[in-house]
Amino acid sequence: MIRAAFDRLEEILSVALVTAMCAVVALQVFCRLVLGSPLSWSEELATILFVWVTMIGASLALKRGEHFAVELLQARLPSAGRRTAGVLVGLLLTVFSLILLVKGFEMAWRNIPVRTPAMEIPRALPYAAVPAGGTLMLIRSLQIAWSRLRGEGPKP
Repeated sequence: MIRAAFDRLEEILSVALVTAMCAVVALQVFCRLVLGSPLSWSEELATILFVWVTMIGASLALKRGEHFAVELLQARLPSAGRRTAGVLVGLLLTVFSLILLVKGFEMAWRNIPVRTPAMEIPRALPYAAVPAGGTLMLIRSLQIAWSRLRGEGPKP
């Protein structure tokens, strides 16, 4: 059950974040148009949620193999070459994910004392989306590299 939840982690988080973002925006529209009193914090929260959705969505796209790819060269390679190219791509994705994780953590750490203007929460909260997304992408890229090392193709 835990493994099944982890396998669907990006989907679960994306649905929750998009739902929250839509609710915040709808609440803002209601307060502005019906009550005549707009919320001061809703745009900021919607932006933070959008940043998180973007980073979680990047991991989801990686997991599903939906990122931009140039397959012309890979299609012309022999089977062993395709496998090697697949492993190499998985390892490059791992390096990129590690960079996102480390640099994102540094960026979030530096922004702990900085407060957002409307909600006055640490600016590290939106910046934390970068290492969180990097962590998920790291896990997914290692899964991709491992599966391609075993000779499995990309997951549809």
